[in-house]
Amino acid sequence: MINKTSEQVRNAPNPSGKGGFGEHPENINVGGRLKNIERYGYWFQYFKDMKYKDFLALADEDKSEWPTAKVDAYNRYRKISHLKEFQEVANRTEGMPRQTVKQEFDDDVTEVKIEIRKNESKPPGN
Repeated sequence: MINKTSEQVRNAPNPSGKGGFGEHPENINVGGRLKNIERYGYWFQYFKDMKYKDFLALADEDKSEWPTAKVDAYNRYRKISHLKEFQEVANRTEGMPRQTVKQEFDDDVTEVKIEIRKNESKPPGN
């Protein structure tokens, strides 16, 4: 069965011809995500997977034709010197480690009450 609303939207006239991806077909990316060359995470993963000697050889490359995300990721990856910086990059490439939460209750607890109140702020002096 054809949804008339969807069909109408697909065939809607655009007399001005402006808008959408028609003017910039290079930006079409199904799924709505950035292209890999535009993602910092992609470049962090790329540099992480390189052999060390190949990574060192990048220092001599002309970076003027590199995408900005690649330049920024390269500079950040090259300058990692503290554990916090390393953790940040690792979390972006490998994902955050699993966080566990331990909950303990007394055996005496039989009921939990949640109360939601509207915050009625009064003007000063009243």
